[in-house]
Amino acid sequence: MSYELTIDKEFQALIPPLQPEERQQLEANIKTDGCRDPLVTWDGTLIDGHNRYEICTRLGIPFDTVAIEFESRDDAKIWIIKNQFGRRNLQPFTRTNLALELEPLIAKKAKENQIRKPESVCQKSDKQIPIDTKKEVAKAANVSHDTVAKVKIINKAVDAGKVAPEVIDKLRSGEVSINRVVKDVKEAATAERRTTQRKEAAAKTEPQFFDNVHIGDFRKLSDKVADGSLSLIFTDPPYDKKAEELFEGLAEFAEGKLAEGGSLIMYLGHLQLRSALNAFDGRLRHWWTCACFHEGGKTLMREYGIRAGWKPMLWFVKGTRDDKQNIVSDVVSGRTEKSHHDWQQDQAEAEYWIDNLCPADGIVCDPFLGGGTTAAAAIALKRQWVGFEINHDQACLAMSRCKK
Repeated sequence: MSYELTIDKEFQALIPPLQPEERQQLEANIKTDGCRDPLVTWDGTLIDGHNRYEICTRLGIPFDTVAIEFESRDDAKIWIIKNQFGRRNLQPFTRTNLALELEPLIAKKAKENQIRKPESVCQKSDKQIPIDTKKEVAKAANVSHDTVAKVKIINKAVDAGKVAPEVIDKLRSGEVSINRVVKDVKEAATAERRTTQRKEAAAKTEPQFFDNVHIGDFRKLSDKVADGSLSLIFTDPPYDKKAEELFEGLAEFAEGKLAEGGSLIMYLGHLQLRSALNAFDGRLRHWWTCACFHEGGKTLMREYGIRAGWKPMLWFVKGTRDDKQNIVSDVVSGRTEKSHHDWQQDQAEAEYWIDNLCPADGIVCDPFLGGGTTAAAAIALKRQWVGFEINHDQACLAMSRCKK
């Protein structure tokens, strides 16, 4: 039998849309075998089978119905949501969002102290069952509490227009993970916050506040530093491919500005090692390759099938190292700090190398000042320092940090 059913938009919105290929397959099955499963209604309103109903009415294919009774509209909503969990192979993002629709319903019932056992939501129960709403949501979605929290972060970003629709489609299809999107959302928020910080610092601080911060390309402003005056260059150049063009300039700068026996320590990516070694060849002596371990997750290099757990630090010296009796470790570790710059490193690492490689009366230089980590470390250790930063606003932020 077939007849017209009432479509409730709120009920329909609780049902995740089919992927295009799923809908195509469903329509093909109905054309071949008819509508085998009855549509479910409540008081004449469709609560399950919306896709089958649309296909059958459009193609003139008969269908059967079965009615279920509920005491309230909320009970009907709970049934619709839980029914989806039992019938659909949903991705974690969709499952969690579906379970989040239960959250206000569960909270409402918990407040009224009339929660019913999950297996009998349509029947009365005199027993009052204490409910932890957050746990019930996670349990319904069959995910962890952490996943529920992360989906909420994504949803908030969606509402703010900070997650593209195509990303949501990929989450629903499982093409991209919840963790990946949350990481992107947090990184975007951090970048936005830093931009604001840089602008505020630029408005409050003039670049001339510190005579030892030079705004511009270190290669063009190298005359600001006297030849042979530096005991240590400690720096973290950009990691992109284009940045490798800077290595030649850095090598030339270091060769001229370092004192005999002085050192250069630089962070870099694994893929930049060959370019850096070639650039410094014939100018400075490659003394050692050190390893930097940061707390937190490892970096997945999908193209190479590697999960990188450490970052190289190249150590070059001019001539030979003077104080070889001062034993240093070739492995350092620290916290991930990104409060002042996207590529900021831990200040404790800078302090370690400055303390060991720059004498009390020496000067340390950072040609890529960025967030001012090298400067802050030098100030903490009472060393003289000089820095270069090509971005005006970023230089102001670094100086405001050092001014504290």
